[in-house]
Amino acid sequence: MTPDSVMFKAQGQHVKFNLACGSPSNPVAFLPMRRTRRLVLILTAAVVVCQFGSPTTAATAQQHSVGNSPGSSVKHDSKTNRRCPSQDAIEAVLGKASTFMQSAHYQDAATTLQPFSDLNCDVRVSLLLAASFDESGDIPKAKQVLQQAHSIWPMNTSIAASLAREFFGTGQIDQAAEALKGFHATAKTPAQELQLATLVFISSHQLTSAQTIAEINYKSYPSIQSLLLLANTLQLEGRFKEATSLLQPQRNTYADSPQFLITIAESEYDAVLYDTARDDLKHAIALDPKSYQAHLLLGNTLLKLNDTDKAITEYHESIELSPNQPRTYYQLALALQTKQDQDEAEAQLTKALAIDAHYAPARLEIGRILLNQSHTVDAVAQLNMAIQDNPTEEQAYFLLARAYAQLGDKDKSAAMAKRLKEIRNANWRNPSATIGNQSDSGQTSTPR
Repeated sequence: MTPDSVMFKAQGQHVKFNLACGSPSNPVAFLPMRRTRRLVLILTAAVVVCQFGSPTTAATAQQHSVGNSPGSSVKHDSKTNRRCPSQDAIEAVLGKASTFMQSAHYQDAATTLQPFSDLNCDVRVSLLLAASFDESGDIPKAKQVLQQAHSIWPMNTSIAASLAREFFGTGQIDQAAEALKGFHATAKTPAQELQLATLVFISSHQLTSAQTIAEINYKSYPSIQSLLLLANTLQLEGRFKEATSLLQPQRNTYADSPQFLITIAESEYDAVLYDTARDDLKHAIALDPKSYQAHLLLGNTLLKLNDTDKAITEYHESIELSPNQPRTYYQLALALQTKQDQDEAEAQLTKALAIDAHYAPARLEIGRILLNQSHTVDAVAQLNMAIQDNPTEEQAYFLLARAYAQLGDKDKSAAMAKRLKEIRNANWRNPSATIGNQSDSGQTSTPR
């Protein structure tokens, strides 16, 4: 039999979670939200063991899909079913592998599990095998195991989440989203899986799906993390009033949370409540002086309040705290332009593009500056690159229409004007498509 609990070490701390079926405690509750990717993968395997027992054949596995996802199935012929070992044999191998995992003998765990994983009889074996490879540092093998399992159990939420996590961890956003194509969230889906799915859908600009899962996460596992994640999804959809309505009743509860204050300040900023946003951000900085996000958003807010010098000070502070954020250099450039310091503004925009060559707002602003300086040909080149990086950026089409008109190319100018109208109409119908166009906002593309 598998042990009642397993202790793993992550980030220098030992973390215990239950494996005992029927335990009233939630295994997820043993871990903070920001645990290592590997440990969460192992935890996923533990949740499977606890929640769904041991399907011993393909036919039984078909009835025990993790997360109660509809449509989960195992595609085996009768010969494969006959090859599946007994329930006692599977329990024994899971118990033995768990013991190896507990003592950090990950290769031994993998060796124990591999023959059973190849039979594709029990989803838990694949999850635990992937975890053993992941812990031993063999990410490609972990991913291979999960991809094979995903082809067998395509609607299994834990397999999908684990595979998506592997892709997401290496920046393969499209592949992560594809792995979650059949993800079916319920109130019983583990919090880590819900959080991961929300982040993946945000990163792949599937904001409706992100919001739906974030709502389930917050209702099932109410906490400041799930609250702010839901608020972030609403803000990214441009629904700042709903975000404020969500956060405002919790103000007293989280009055001393810098992240709460930063998040609600973003909605206040979007609602043009700049004085209120400024006060909340100053409070956040008093609680956490090292928050680059608070300094950045305070700079944006002060700029709106025409306090340009203090805004520039905040941007420099934000850059010192986190020098690899292109948007901070971009915002600093905007502030410098209000002081007619065009040369330094261009220098800051160049720094932004040195960090991220595809950061469209900086590319757009350089195009605007060049156009105003009558460097029209160079402006056209920059604006076209901005469109390549963000095809929904309305200002780029507007400026291109103007630039081509200055060059005497009436056909291209008219084409850009027509395209601008099409993009504007599309953005109006689908506000989420304009993410990243609010160049002076403090919003991030992913929640904090």
